[in-house]
Amino acid sequence: MRITHRLIGYDRQTDRMRFRFDIPEPLRPDVKRIVNVPQDDPDAVWSYQLSGAQVRALANLIGAQVDPDQAEFYLEASADSAPAGRAA
Repeated sequence: MRITHRLIGYDRQTDRMRFRFDIPEPLRPDVKRIVNVPQDDPDAVWSYQLSGAQVRALANLIGAQVDPDQAEFYLEASADSAPAGRAA
C-alpha cells in the first residue's frame, strides 16, 4: 500500500473541493515539518487543517499558486492499494 498526500482546498460555503494538489513523496519530511505532524502519526495519514502560513509554505514547496483566503485548506492522505490480482 502506498500513501499519497495532497493539499486540498474546500469551498467555505458549499464544502465542495475546489483545489487539489498532489505532494511528491520525496517532500514528505518537509511537509510533516511545515504542518507540525505529531510523532504518533509517522506517515501523516490523519487530516490536518492548515493555517494561511502553512498553506503558503506548502504551496511554495510544491510550486502551486494558491491564495489561502480562497478556501479552507487541509493536508490529506489517501491509500493507494495494489492493483487487483497482485500482491501488495
